[in-house]
Amino acid sequence: MARATSKTPNAEEIQRLQKLARQSAFFLRLTRLRRTTPPVLVVKERIAAERRNDTAGLTLPRAKSVQRGMLHGPAVRACLPVLKRLLEDVRDDQGIALGLERLMTPAGLKKTDLNLPLDEETGAKLALFFSLQVNLHDADRIELIGRRVALFSREEAIYWLANITPADPTMASWAVRGLRLMLCGDQPGDPRVTDLLTRLRARG
Repeated sequence: MARATSKTPNAEEIQRLQKLARQSAFFLRLTRLRRTTPPVLVVKERIAAERRNDTAGLTLPRAKSVQRGMLHGPAVRACLPVLKRLLEDVRDDQGIALGLERLMTPAGLKKTDLNLPLDEETGAKLALFFSLQVNLHDADRIELIGRRVALFSREEAIYWLANITPADPTMASWAVRGLRLMLCGDQPGDPRVTDLLTRLRARG
């Protein structure tokens, strides 16, 4: 199967990725936000018109994008190996790798106002990862969440994303706390986190 080159995507490739992102189930936005430490990555899900529950009174409802999570600042740089691993699996309709991982570099992360197409599996995994690491300050626990989410099957990722994004904020909060506990424990500095992370890093 053809693989993308290791070079940063050129202008023509970027234009193609932007076009694909307008139709993809999820997309990853490289952007800048006020009072938010760059680089900033935002994952969004595209909700088809027929799946929306807020279309009452609309004559011609359209699809809309909903933010599912954000990763920014030092956490992005610390988790580049995880991000690359997740993004290298994204392919087009012909099964050809899009090479999105090539943008997870210092040069690539300087780009802004850029949307990258994601399939349902990768989008769900990134949404989970970004949502679960919020308010964590332990870099090892954040990386551990990312590496363990990367091991989820497509079905697991979609199931857990549905559990942490219900309309009821209480239910969503409980689901986030429970899944985070399962993936990285609840104690900063826990030596078991370091041990498990070391083993997962060794697996690549």
